[in-house]
Amino acid sequence: MKIKRLFPISVTPNIKECKEFYTRFFSFEVVFEADWYIHLRNESEVEIAFMMPNLQNQPDFLHEVFSGKGVVLSFEVDDAKAEYERIKKLQASFIQDLKDEEWGQRHFMLVDPAGMVPDIVQQL
Repeated sequence: MKIKRLFPISVTPNIKECKEFYTRFFSFEVVFEADWYIHLRNESEVEIAFMMPNLQNQPDFLHEVFSGKGVVLSFEVDDAKAEYERIKKLQASFIQDLKDEEWGQRHFMLVDPAGMVPDIVQQL
């Protein structure tokens, strides 16, 4: 199998809030937007999408809202401290402030409006 790309789709009623979060803090741009689905892409060609729950054109197993628990999105960057300072100026709420780990990473974490945890990581 030759995979051309991979992107998560989170089922959430907060698709507009997710769009604002990722465009504001991570420079994503809208690739496709409808009242039921938003697809975003970053200049690095990283993609993420959000879909409304309870859509009649979707199978029943896609109707339930994603809980957000247990998913971490690791965004590897060259300078986590610079990204932390940039995002802090935008008045983000962090669940973990900038921290150096003993295993050789510098990182910080936020929670998006769907409940997923973006972890901004620099390999030291």
